[in-house]
Formats: sequence, C-alpha cells, structure tokens
Amino acid sequence: MGYVHSWATDYIGVLITSREYTPGIGDILYVKVDDRYVLLQVIGYEGEVPVAPSSIVKEPLSKPPLYSLEKTMHARTSLFFEIRRLRTSGGEEVVVTKPYQPPPLDEKVFLVKKGDPESEEIMKLLSEGIKPLASSPSAVPVAWLRSGVAPVELLKKEKYFPEASLNIDLQRSLPKHVLVAGQTGSGKTTCVMGLITHWAWRGEPGLSWLVIDRHGEYSDDNPTGFLDTLRKALRINEELDKVGVQVYILDRNRSREETKKIGKKLQFLIGSVDIGSISLEDLSNIANLSEDRINELDEIVRTVTGLFKAIDESKLESEWVSVFVRNGAATGNLLALIPLLVDNVIRYEGIRESSKRGLYKMLLDLGIDIRKLRIYRRLILSVLGLEIKTDYIAMRGSMQSISVINDSGSVFKVSPILKEKTCLLKLLKALASAIPSRPVYPWLSVEIGQCSIPRLVEGPISIDNIVNELNNGNTVIVDVSKIPVSQGDVVITCILRRLFEHRMSIGVEKASALPRIAIVSEEAPLYLSPEKVSNPYNVFARIAREGRKFGIGLVAITQLATQIERQILANFNTVIALRTKYVSDINYFKNIGVPGEALPTLSDREGYLYTPDLSVKEPIPVYFPAYFDLSDRIAEEYEKVVSAESMAVSTGRKLAVLARSDEE
Repeated sequence: MGYVHSWATDYIGVLITSREYTPGIGDILYVKVDDRYVLLQVIGYEGEVPVAPSSIVKEPLSKPPLYSLEKTMHARTSLFFEIRRLRTSGGEEVVVTKPYQPPPLDEKVFLVKKGDPESEEIMKLLSEGIKPLASSPSAVPVAWLRSGVAPVELLKKEKYFPEASLNIDLQRSLPKHVLVAGQTGSGKTTCVMGLITHWAWRGEPGLSWLVIDRHGEYSDDNPTGFLDTLRKALRINEELDKVGVQVYILDRNRSREETKKIGKKLQFLIGSVDIGSISLEDLSNIANLSEDRINELDEIVRTVTGLFKAIDESKLESEWVSVFVRNGAATGNLLALIPLLVDNVIRYEGIRESSKRGLYKMLLDLGIDIRKLRIYRRLILSVLGLEIKTDYIAMRGSMQSISVINDSGSVFKVSPILKEKTCLLKLLKALASAIPSRPVYPWLSVEIGQCSIPRLVEGPISIDNIVNELNNGNTVIVDVSKIPVSQGDVVITCILRRLFEHRMSIGVEKASALPRIAIVSEEAPLYLSPEKVSNPYNVFARIAREGRKFGIGLVAITQLATQIERQILANFNTVIALRTKYVSDINYFKNIGVPGEALPTLSDREGYLYTPDLSVKEPIPVYFPAYFDLSDRIAEEYEKVVSAESMAVSTGRKLAVLARSDEE
C-alpha cells in the first residue's frame, strides 16, 4: 500500500500508493526487513491535490494526471514493534521489542489485515512474543490483538485477531492494581466482565473476585447474561472445580433470607445485613473518628459490655446475652442499644441534678457527659441508617413513652429485642439489676407478660461470611444498588477493612498462602480523589498503597482517570485505556506511550493495555472481548461436559442393574 518515504525523530512518513487504502488512525502497517518485521502504527495523515481541480474534472482523461492523488498522500506513523525469530539451543524463539531504528527508506509497506496469510502470521508471532515476564502456566488470554479501529461490526472481521490473544498472569498482575478508564459507553463494565469470564474459563485456583455492584449490572440473573456465562465457564474448568459464585443482593425490605441456586456453581442470597456482624472498629472507620472519639466510644461500649457480663442468668437467658456480647466482645446489636440506653435509662439518672446516679455516673467518671453521649447517639443512628421510634406502655394508670429501634429504612437489621417494647423492657430490667446505685426507673414497676419473638436476630447476610467466602477462593458479587449509597458504602468498607486488616495481622508470609483478591469497583474517584485519600481511615487508599504486599488489589473503573489522586494513580501497575475525549486523560495516557490521537476514535472495548508484567513495556492495541463474545463457545463446551456426565451416570446405573441381575 506504499513505501517508506521519510524519517523524523518522532514519526516515520509513508507514501500511500494504493488506490484502495486510505490511512486510518490506529492502523497497523508492517515492513519486512531481512528476517524481521518492523511494525508501524498510523498516528496521522496528510495530503493534497497538487494541480488545479479543473484540470482533473474538466473532461475525462485516459490516464491520470502527472501528479496523481496517490502520490501526494502520506501517513504519519510511529515505530511500534519489531518481531524477530532467534535461534536458541532449544530451537527457535520469537522476540518482540520496541524498534530502535527506522526501516530503510523506499522499502515496501503493507497493511496488517485479517484474512491475509502473512498478516495473520505476524499477529500470531506478536502474540507469541509478548508474554508474561516469568514462566506462568496460570496466564490466561484476556484480549485479542487488533490492527486498527473497527467502528462498525463488519469491520471487526478485518481488524480483530481472536487467535492472536494477549495472555496475562492475573494472579500476579491483579494484586498490583488495574485501572480501567474510558468515557461513558466505552465498554468498561463489559470489559471487566470479560476478564472475569476468561479467568473462570481458563484460569487456575488461587484468585478471588469481590465485585462491588453499584448499579446491579453484575448480579442480573438473565438466562443469557453475564452470570449464566460465568457459571458455565466455571463448570467446564476442571481446575476450578471447588470454586463457586456467591451473589449477595442487599435489600433493606427483607429481614429474612431468600436463596436461589442455579446449577452447581451459582447461588443468590437476597436479604439484609445482620447488624450483629458490625463491630466498633467498623463504625469508627466509617465515621472517620479521631483517636479521642474512638477511645470514648470504646469506653461506653466496654461499660455496657461489663453490665451484660454482670447480669445474673436467672434474669436474662444466655441466648439473649450472646446477641449483644459474643466471645467477650460487643456485637453490632450492642452498638444499636446505646441510643436506647440514652433515651430510656440515662435520662432518668439525674442529668440536671447535682447528684448523678446509675449508668450515667459510671460514664461521667470516665469523662463522658450527656453532650458526648448525644453526639454518639446521633452518630450510631445516622451511620447505620437507624431511627428511634416512640412507643407507649401502660404505667400507673397512664401511658409512658419508651424508645425502640426502627430499622425499616436500613439494610442493617437489629435484633427484635430492640424493636419490641415488651422484650426491650425485659432487657432493660436485667441491665438495671447490674447497675450499681441505680435510681428508680419508671418502667421498673411495669409488669412484663410473656415476651415471645420468632427469632433473636434478623438479617441473613453476615459480613464475616462474605470475608470467609473470599478467603476460600470464591467469587463474590455484592449488589448494593437497591440500598442508599451511604449504607452500601458502610457494607463495602466493613468487608474491605476486615480483609485488609486480617491479612496485615497475620503478616506477609502467611497472607501469601491465601488466595489473591481482586476488588472490582465502579466510580473510583468516589473513594480515591485527593480529598478522599487524605482521610487516614480510607481503606481503599490503604489497599492502593499497601494491598499488593498482602495479595489484595483494586480493579478501579472510572470515566476520568485524572480525578484520582496522583500518588494513588501511580500505584496502578496495569492500565486499560478505552475511548475518551477528555484532554486531561488523553495527555496522561500519552505520557505512558498510548497514542493519544487514537483514543477518541476507538470503538466499544477497543483500547490499549499497558503493564510492566509483560515482556514488552509498551501499550498494546487490543480488543477486550465481552462475556457475550465468549458465550457461544463456552455454551458449546458446557453442553459437551453436561452430556458426557449424563452419559457416565446413565452407564453407571445400567452397570449397577446388570451387576444386581448377575448376583440374583
């Protein structure tokens, strides 16, 4: 399609001589020089009609003008890759490097195009030569090499090379963090879905995925959707025989669980969160409390915990006590009890009097007055999405108000003990028996009838169970799209804090024996912007800085990469740059070698992948297949596996019948 026409420091000029080719941004060209191929990438073009237009169009010409259009069209290209075959003691090895010198002038230039045998051979060599740094049997194909931009479906047949895949060792790369950036509609989510599907289909054990599903896209149980393809991919991968997918759909309107199992690999759990699985450390982290505030809240919790330990078993069953104090530590139900103690107990303990009594005196001796207690009361209610509801009890011929918890607007469900006034009175009386120098509370004289509740705890989903699933190597999807954003952030923060701090506590060596964990989250600037990372309790920022040491990595998805704090951005080892027109992002990606001219023109899921974990340290033009690009092949293999298993079962049954007949 042309010849090498000129050299310059930052580009190679190619003279276009083919009538059938018009240069396109991102096109891959090649020059064959002796025993090597020099690949060029189109980054621009220029041309002109050097004669007056009238001389061309005035009357038909049997021959083209002396200065034809083809001779005045040039493509600006950059040196892309150089492919060599080198002989080694073991045979022949393909080596791909960045060219350090241009191809000779006047050499023929060809277009890399699907369907052309030599082009397909070049792309296969490129795929073979770009490999993980260390020999890695766990490397999986995550993308297809491409030779240009395919703005419409039909052009994919010319530009994409599915048989020339780009392989990455996900277990090595994911803990070092992955940035997926592109404007709305560029295919970020389906790109990541494709990565997960590729791993499920071809990967090995030792990698867990935690998907934070903010928009309900990953948890859709459509029969032909992502989860169905993922389930089938896991089913046919014998290496991942013990790996399953747990989908937690958080719904604040469900206090009881609803489970649904699809096949052997996929299970849904729909419901709310047991507040008992929330700890004081979780609350302190989420609320970004100062060290003094944390210590004060800890003193309150320890004081109330001590009261539970001092209760006589004849006044409160051990099962009730375990709702609030388990293994000597306070549960989230005890945190939810604190606002009720302020409203129902402390307000009667001489707050405005010179002589303080009861629980309030115990706290006042620790330096915690009513103003601080009211601050912590509001803090607990707001962070956990709880409300105080006023109920009434008959007392001395009149109705006396009593505060109970209303958790209908929260995904965190408290024990029914805190929601039902009779049960709460029973609890308060038992606690009062353990308070020294207690006053006479009005509700002490109320006769309590039979307190019957169907269950002591509500909320089937436990934070600890989610963490255990990840540490066991499973894939977990947490759908927070049906609950308020603030409550979803609380759930996610609790999960990540426990994962990270548990691995920190056991040390790097023991953590390396656990599965690597990839945390997938949309809207990365929500938690990695400059103002957010200044918070020392921001667990996302802590993982971005230190997570790789403990096998925890972020897959951060964003529309604007440059909104992420600069030092955090530098921690992302692997970059997937998809279509964008934002100048700040284009300039950032140009600094790491991505051709900025191509970024605005890319089609869906077309992009550049850069990672130093490959033998070539340059951005590579690829197409990231979505799960639906793989679904037909996966479904075909799945049907073969299921049919083979059914036949084996049927044959086994027939043999068993024959064996019994012989015995008879």
